[in-house]
Amino acid sequence: MQHELQPWEHYITGALIAILGITGAIINSIKIYRNFTNAKSNPLVLNLCLSNLGIVFFAFPLSGLTSFKLDWIWGDEWCTYYGAVSLLFGFNIMITTMTLVLDFFLQYNDESYDSYKDRARRLMIIWGWINSIFWSAAPLLGWSRISYEPTRTSCTVDLMHPDIAYYSYIISCFLCCYLMPVLALFIVRMKFTKDETVRTKTSLVGYQKIGILTLLFIFEWSPYALVYFWPFFATPNSIPIRLSAAAPLIAKFSVVLTPFLFWKEEELVNPKKE
Repeated sequence: MQHELQPWEHYITGALIAILGITGAIINSIKIYRNFTNAKSNPLVLNLCLSNLGIVFFAFPLSGLTSFKLDWIWGDEWCTYYGAVSLLFGFNIMITTMTLVLDFFLQYNDESYDSYKDRARRLMIIWGWINSIFWSAAPLLGWSRISYEPTRTSCTVDLMHPDIAYYSYIISCFLCCYLMPVLALFIVRMKFTKDETVRTKTSLVGYQKIGILTLLFIFEWSPYALVYFWPFFATPNSIPIRLSAAAPLIAKFSVVLTPFLFWKEEELVNPKKE
């Protein structure tokens, strides 16, 4: 049987959400300003920051205030809204992270990439949003559904009442939105590890950032993947309550950690070839 979080644990969660929200709003807003004032900026970074701001402004306040109230206070309709918005921007953050590394990979493996990179980047952004809209809208249209998380301070895909729709939806999301980006990150990382000729043309900072980005992605999204897959192997009521509370909180670190990785250096998004 699940146990409830202690009030102080809810308060800490709410405080962390507030800190991440304020910090994320500042970092992403500054990065967006820099992108608009720099003609050579990468639109994929702009897209990432806009997605981060979307989840900060349209989702964080609901879950943050609810944590201080110890229970969801906004009603079922707002629960559905929160879950859909979180899925929309969350999926786009994940997909954009993958396209950033793909963009980096193409710059060092396709000599003609400069001639079509603007078009390619636009297509990556469009493809990311189409995917994000599809996966976030699916639960609203009957492919699984959105409901309260075990902590009842946030909402997501209904993992407490798994059925065939839930299982098929989670497997599909896992393959397309988690496993695919992770494999892409690892493939690019291994490409530069094994290919000394390519790697010597890459700045050390940009090379290291691929590894850091891979680790960040796994850190931020793996707890959620674990929670979603829990009903496949055990009863939903056996999900550790602190794991179910930590998963959405750790995912929220993405609005700060990933854009901060691009805060000063630009080697990953506009690397200089030697």
